[in-house]
Amino acid sequence: MIQIHSSQQVHVTPELAGDWLQHNIFSRQRAMRPRHRDTLVQEIQAGRFIQGTQIHFVRFRNEQLLVNGQHTLAAIEKSGLPVTLTVLISDAETMDEVAELYSRHDNHLSRSIIDAIKARDLHNQIGMSLKQAMHVAAALRFIQGGFRRSDSGSSREDVLTEIRDWEEEGNAFFETIHRTGNDSMLLLKAAVLSIGLITFRHQEGKAREFWRQVALDDGLRMNDPRKILHEFIELTRVKQGPFIRGGNVVTSAYVARATAVAWNAFFSGTPLTRINVPDPNREMFIKGTPYKGMQNA
Repeated sequence: MIQIHSSQQVHVTPELAGDWLQHNIFSRQRAMRPRHRDTLVQEIQAGRFIQGTQIHFVRFRNEQLLVNGQHTLAAIEKSGLPVTLTVLISDAETMDEVAELYSRHDNHLSRSIIDAIKARDLHNQIGMSLKQAMHVAAALRFIQGGFRRSDSGSSREDVLTEIRDWEEEGNAFFETIHRTGNDSMLLLKAAVLSIGLITFRHQEGKAREFWRQVALDDGLRMNDPRKILHEFIELTRVKQGPFIRGGNVVTSAYVARATAVAWNAFFSGTPLTRINVPDPNREMFIKGTPYKGMQNA
């Protein structure tokens, strides 16, 4: 149980700020953003920095760890000027509680989902790399956005819980494509991975058959849905984020439904000569799963 222990105002000199940064940093703290620090330095030197701004330490065992205020303290140290800060001190019984407090802070500079994953060491706990856990988070937000866009309304806490819930499916997907030697970034994009996660949850055996050959294309017939999707993915490239095909942007909604078209044909044992997505805004239909939107979606 995390408990607030005390809060007090402290006249923080550059020397004190440097000492805290040297001896009290949370080991899972994100890397310093020099640009943000230097912006705060300018605010301090111009007299615009708000006196009384809060920083936060957590007492854990015999340590006092800084969970919010790294950039503020670094700016004080660099500016050479003292600042009065409100120093909040909480108590935590476990390192997970320390990480939870750290990941909740949003003062001055938003903490991304990858910061939260790293702080809680979540990726190692579920047997993924940091990038893999990040891709799963993106895929889950895409699912929550109706397979059209990322749902930015989900809280980080909910997303972190969801990542744990999809641990088995994520690891099964990554293991399957990794064994083929094809870890294409396009296979890991949210629009594709979202379908991968769902198929592994509801149809693991078929999912392994499907995704192995989508990644590998090992001697498949010309009208095999896995080959058609493999070629679709190979012909689709990523440039600065979006899917690009033939010089034109292909939306993530389109790619997700194109992936589902290939899966649906494979699941039914139906040949496929090309992928047709008449309306990328229709509800998602994924055979063998609870997603039962219109079949031509």
